[in-house]
Amino acid sequence: MEPDRHYDSRTASILLITASLILMANGILNMYRFSMQFGVGVGAIAESYYHNISIAPALMPAANLISTTYQTIMESALASAIAFIMFVMAFMLFLKGPTNYETYLKRYVPLHLVLTLIYLVIIMIMSFAFSSAIDSFALYMSYLAIAICIVIDIYLEYSARRPTEASRFGRGISINPLTPYSNLVKLREMLFGNLSGEVGIVDKHFNSAAMANLHRLLPAESGRITSLRILTSEEMLDSKFSGNYQDLKSELKNIGIDLELRIMSKEDSLSQHERFIFDSNVSYKIPPLSIINKKSEHIVKMSTRDAKTRFDYLCRSAIKLENYSQKQGRSEVE
Repeated sequence: MEPDRHYDSRTASILLITASLILMANGILNMYRFSMQFGVGVGAIAESYYHNISIAPALMPAANLISTTYQTIMESALASAIAFIMFVMAFMLFLKGPTNYETYLKRYVPLHLVLTLIYLVIIMIMSFAFSSAIDSFALYMSYLAIAICIVIDIYLEYSARRPTEASRFGRGISINPLTPYSNLVKLREMLFGNLSGEVGIVDKHFNSAAMANLHRLLPAESGRITSLRILTSEEMLDSKFSGNYQDLKSELKNIGIDLELRIMSKEDSLSQHERFIFDSNVSYKIPPLSIINKKSEHIVKMSTRDAKTRFDYLCRSAIKLENYSQKQGRSEVE
């Protein structure tokens, strides 16, 4: 999911949380009001039986609606439970990170919309049966909260289905596996040549071969790229990886590029299938760098904000290669 969608949806989830709390409060308020009316009705009937007298006219409506009032209390309890589920769903939506947000959204929207409509039906039944007993302000607030839920659910559904920013870009870069050398030249000119400043790469298959291709693809202009931060998985660390990395790091430092490589956590490595490269202005979805010039692929742009957000999210639990190597060394000694 593009980060614009993610941030907009998080804002929407705050509104959903607020609306759910209003609906929950309304359900509890209705339970209180109808429980009072139910108690009055039961008390009037019990007193009339005990003293063998007629029920006072003022208490007659409450006594006549005992069974209906009891059903309405149960409906209010059901509405409160539905509102609580809606609140939990909206809160989980708010907490979801960008890597698994879209998957949850596809399950969330239909269920939340159904629960909202069920709540609406319950409120309408109660308001028609007990229009005089329901607080008008609370009722209007409930209808407003329901309208907010429906509008936001429709927006989230549209947001999940509308074309991504990547699909609105140009035709991208086509890789022909029959021309691996020409592909490297094309990629250096059309992709890596557009990068500058701080560059990030997420490629869980980044190995020694990927390192060699990266060296070939970096633009020749000194000072264009100032730093390279790469995320990979520990499965890619062969016996020569650390040595190759240190050699490349030293060479790049001599031309003003700071190289940093981090190892993603096992959980993130398993869930992060998408590979991409980005700077502050542009980003691209890419195949594994180890075979970037040999795999038939169509490289397209993607949301730079999305790329940076995912990269920062993955970095939180990633370990620098130097720290990882020290940790492995201590483990072997132990």
